[in-house]
Amino acid sequence: MLYILHQPKDLEELEKNIIPLLEEKENQLVSFPPEAGFQPGPEDIALIYLNDQDLKEFLPFAIKENWKYAILPHPGAAMAIKGFGLSDKAEAVISQLKTEKPVSLDLLKCNGRPVFQSVNIGNVFILTEDQSGKNFFAEAFFFIKNIRRISNLSHLSFILSADGEKLIKTSALGIIVVEHPSGSVISNRLVPESAINDGMFNVVLLSPENLLVLFWFLFKSLLPGSKPLKSFPKFIGHIKTSNLIIENEGNMEFTVDGEKFTAEKIELEVQKEAVCLQQESKNIAEETKSDGKKSLKTETLPTGEKREELTQRKLPWLPRATTEEFQELFTVLRENAKLSTAFLVMMILSTLIATFGLYGDSSPVIIGAMILAPIISPIVSFSMGMVRYDVNMLKTGVATILIGTVVSLAFSAGVSVIIPLRILTSEIDARLSPTLLDMGIAVASGIAAAYAHAKEGIAKSLAGVAIAVALVPPLAVAGIGIGWWDWQIFSGAILLYFTNLAGIIMFAGITFLLLGFAPFKRARMGLVYTFLIILLVMVPLSLSFNRIMQEAQITKELEGTSVNESVLKDVKVRFGTPMVVSLKLVSSETIEASEMQNIKKQIEERIGRPVILEVVSAVEF
Repeated sequence: MLYILHQPKDLEELEKNIIPLLEEKENQLVSFPPEAGFQPGPEDIALIYLNDQDLKEFLPFAIKENWKYAILPHPGAAMAIKGFGLSDKAEAVISQLKTEKPVSLDLLKCNGRPVFQSVNIGNVFILTEDQSGKNFFAEAFFFIKNIRRISNLSHLSFILSADGEKLIKTSALGIIVVEHPSGSVISNRLVPESAINDGMFNVVLLSPENLLVLFWFLFKSLLPGSKPLKSFPKFIGHIKTSNLIIENEGNMEFTVDGEKFTAEKIELEVQKEAVCLQQESKNIAEETKSDGKKSLKTETLPTGEKREELTQRKLPWLPRATTEEFQELFTVLRENAKLSTAFLVMMILSTLIATFGLYGDSSPVIIGAMILAPIISPIVSFSMGMVRYDVNMLKTGVATILIGTVVSLAFSAGVSVIIPLRILTSEIDARLSPTLLDMGIAVASGIAAAYAHAKEGIAKSLAGVAIAVALVPPLAVAGIGIGWWDWQIFSGAILLYFTNLAGIIMFAGITFLLLGFAPFKRARMGLVYTFLIILLVMVPLSLSFNRIMQEAQITKELEGTSVNESVLKDVKVRFGTPMVVSLKLVSSETIEASEMQNIKKQIEERIGRPVILEVVSAVEF
């Protein structure tokens, strides 16, 4: 006998869609809740046509009475159907009916109430359950609908215990509990492969320190077709256990399959193989891989002082460093900002090495001088003083930078006076015409320098930053310009130095700001002043960059072209009054002076300006 358990209001729908499928089977309709004393026989099966809420009342009763039953796809039972992995087609359920060995499934309970999909605890509005079932569009809809509440998000303090043992005291934006990955769209990306009959459930703790990382994670998680993550982001913890108690200092708001509750303590447990269905489930595993032991991945969750700070303020949009991180970095930067004997000695040595390398036209020697140069450290300290508006650090940093600059200029000028050579090597010439490209290098170097100081694990990268930005070589060239009493050399090199200096200070400060070491209100004035300096520096840089572009364009127009059966090769252009064009003229016979004048005239017509022509003539045989 098949007993069809239903609500009276569903009778018409039942007679229309379910009864016709049972023509050859003996059946009887039974209203829910059944009358006292009703008990199916040992060979009878109860077909349950109830919604999710009624099912949560029925299951504990059926488990206690040891009924044989199967769950039909009711329009209001989407969570149970998906949670248990059942078919949503009535025909399939009826064809799957079995009277022998049932399918045994675990039942997750939250404070004694059955859970079909998930339990959400705390400020996880993005994980709010959709009553009609979970999918990408439902998650995206709830995310957009609730985004106005985002400015009020904050961490809550939680104490998690299992088997009478305290696991961790931490803080989190919220917690999501699921029995298997399909419990929600988010858990589908985070929860490792698991089944509904392994005796365990999964707990995911979301503890982002800012909204930026949370949004990026949600964006990747909500994309349709996204694969499960191989490794968790640092702000996410994961626990796999058979029981758990979650406590807070006060009442906690949470949802069970979308239904809201409030409690001081949340008790979660799995009833092993409690649900025995006379139908198939796609969420069951033939062989469970679980060994019954708890799995904990909570080492990156906030504890101690960091937990206290996160629970006392709203979640910021950008990263914000903790007191521990502040103290450690500030101690280092205050020391770096101070003028010391070691700093002066290393500045002198790096300047001398750079100056000799410039005279010897040796790139390796100059690179060695860049690595030795200590001036990047007080510059980064000055950047932090700027964004934090720390007057003492600003004063100390600027004094150290100025003294280091003057010492470097003095020693490089002294070397240029002593050495009788006055040769414009390629290494010296390379630092006389800074452009916007050099500003780009300074910007990237400033970001790298600040990041390397803030992150202890990559501090060794500072040598690479020093090489990239190259502060000492332009200072040495400027000193050579002083020694030679050549304004053009001094002005070009000192402009490159100030370009690097302004770019590093500005963008190292912005990096510290984004890493959470200073609020924007405090950093605003310092950033404005530095930005104005950068604008002033960029005027000559723009002019220089425009000049280089014109030189490149003229070189491109002339290189490889023919004039009076002569080919122009190795074209080089130098701006001046007038412009100087150097090239090699290749022809089949010697070129006369009169013909050379004609070639010069044609070149001037092509580029539209008078030039001084420097020619090396070559005869091709």
